[in-house]
Amino acid sequence: MQPFKWRRAQQPKFGRFFLVGLFLCISLAPVRGATAETAAEILRRVDASRAIRPQFAFEMAITAYQGGEVIDRYTLAGYVRIEEGKAQTLIYFLDPPKVTGQKMLMSGDEVWMHFPKTKNVIKLSPIQVLLGEVANGDLMQIGFSAAYQCRFLPEGEAADNWCLLLEARENGGGNYPRIILWVNKETALPVAGEFYARSGKLLKSVAYQEYQTVLGKPVAMKVIIRDGIQPDRYTVMQYLRLAEKSLPVNYYRKEYLPRFTYVPLY
Repeated sequence: MQPFKWRRAQQPKFGRFFLVGLFLCISLAPVRGATAETAAEILRRVDASRAIRPQFAFEMAITAYQGGEVIDRYTLAGYVRIEEGKAQTLIYFLDPPKVTGQKMLMSGDEVWMHFPKTKNVIKLSPIQVLLGEVANGDLMQIGFSAAYQCRFLPEGEAADNWCLLLEARENGGGNYPRIILWVNKETALPVAGEFYARSGKLLKSVAYQEYQTVLGKPVAMKVIIRDGIQPDRYTVMQYLRLAEKSLPVNYYRKEYLPRFTYVPLY
């Protein structure tokens, strides 16, 4: 992989809109200074922010926009199981009627999908588009550390934020070759990020907003993903509900996917 050359002009414009990289942010404790904490340790804090509970569930609305106008909207339920740092995610599509009953399972770097009235389970790519600017892996993957090696990017650092460069490990399951992630120095919450192709092309930027305390931890209830070439094309992921929820282990096997159905959060 060629050395990454980042131009300061690519840094997100925080005063205008937050441009970030990937989903779900929760603080565990104030972060120490950079001299006492490595980039990898900070990234592990970011990963911990996604693990709200060993098992939890959510309902979410995903809305795609172009030029400020809504072009499509999905509502879905998700069920996450984390064990020994490895996550599995089940998705059940609730609305609109054209997608109701569709189901997805992500286990490791594999994504499987089942459509109503069919018997077979189909394997998908984590980078395949789900809706708008949201890929399957953007919604379902938990954590960065296992898939990426990480170092500080001093030229991108701001007064309040560290700048981390994440580069995909070989066979590590990373959905993007490179990610730049800005992390707040006080809270260890991701502030902004950019996701790049191997060629260096900016694929997308994402924003974490509207933090609320849920199950005792701060969660970014709203995430905005913008197209790297056409910023007027963007998709909003909005949490509607979050709850601690446990499902049987066998639910997270692709063989069970055709039988899986919606499980209420409460």
